[in-house]
Amino acid sequence: MASKTLYIIIGVLVVILAIVGILLTTGGQQRPTQVFKLGALLPLTGGFSSYAKLAQCASQLAIDELNAEYANKGYRFELYVEDTQLDPNVALQKLQALYARGVRAVHAGLTSREASGEKPFADQNKIILFSAWSTSSLLAIPNDWLYRIVGTDAKQIRAIGAILKELGVKNVALIYRKDPYGEGLYLELQKEAAKRGFKLVSVAAYDPDPKVFPQAAPEAVRKISTEVKDLVGPDFALVIVSFEDDGSVVLKAIGQDPVLSKARLIGTEGMAFSPILLQEGGDVMAKGKIVGTANWALPTTPEYKQFYQKFKEKCGAEPITPAPQSYDIIKMLGEIMATIGTDDPDKVRATLEQWGRQGTYKGATGVVLLDENGDRANPNFLLWGVAMKDGKPTYIEVGYYNYDKDTIEFTPEGKQYFYG
Repeated sequence: MASKTLYIIIGVLVVILAIVGILLTTGGQQRPTQVFKLGALLPLTGGFSSYAKLAQCASQLAIDELNAEYANKGYRFELYVEDTQLDPNVALQKLQALYARGVRAVHAGLTSREASGEKPFADQNKIILFSAWSTSSLLAIPNDWLYRIVGTDAKQIRAIGAILKELGVKNVALIYRKDPYGEGLYLELQKEAAKRGFKLVSVAAYDPDPKVFPQAAPEAVRKISTEVKDLVGPDFALVIVSFEDDGSVVLKAIGQDPVLSKARLIGTEGMAFSPILLQEGGDVMAKGKIVGTANWALPTTPEYKQFYQKFKEKCGAEPITPAPQSYDIIKMLGEIMATIGTDDPDKVRATLEQWGRQGTYKGATGVVLLDENGDRANPNFLLWGVAMKDGKPTYIEVGYYNYDKDTIEFTPEGKQYFYG
């Protein structure tokens, strides 16, 4: 009998030791039983690479936090990153590669050019695309699978219209990339001209293909210069729609042009705070007293301050756009999956739309509200400029545009820059 009791005790001890071993190897947490896959299509090479690297680091930060927060539920999150090369055809191929790996929720390409290449396949195969920087109004379509955490070009152009009105501009010229982003802004600028009472006196587009724009962009600048040579003055402004590589060429051509080098410049969010543009064309932007727009995150919220600190520690850089937006995209999608317990695209999409209507998610960019097209309904816009400091061109914050009130609030430095 004693022998039998001894065997029972030994058996119990073996079970206890096994349990202790499991707890020690798992840190006392339940082993992951379900993996949620998320993708990120980013132009890590090409004219948006500096922004894309910020987006990649912000996305990984979100993944790290999701894994820390939901490990006790048995969930593990994995991020698969692909380089779109800022090419819509490559973006499509990389989306198809993600789909083959079982990814059904993806941080879409940063630009409308990439998103337009990804969208048809996503619509056909039920893949959630969520973009941090695509703004083309041409992609504002209800009931599709593309969502955007920023405001569309219609909202950005309203901010630009307010800038032009504040400056007293009556004659406007436009040079733009001939792609969905540029075409969308051109379309909205035409509408804004009718509302605000200014006139589009010259328009020129150029092919954004890297093999073409080094010659095409300067030709577009020369065309505008010829058409506005008698109009450049206090009531004239040149609106520029470009990215980094092509924007450098555009700014250099403007700086060398005897007419447009004297013009007031208006920038768009595709240029905002680009280190490459500052290096290659900062002096031209400063001379033209450029004022540009950027979808932004309000820096005063507790959520943004917390994100800012974590991003700086992990990524070693300032979290300029699109970093906060990319972080919120991955974090929001991950929290939806963890909340409903599945990454089934139909169920995730339904919850995303519900959260977008109700403002359930609040992150680095604030409360995320989505409109009927799945685009940000409550965007914030920061106005930026370039001033010379210690002999070097430097980005400055000029002010903020209140979309609901259609007003501009200047920073102290921005007011002097804007009017001086």
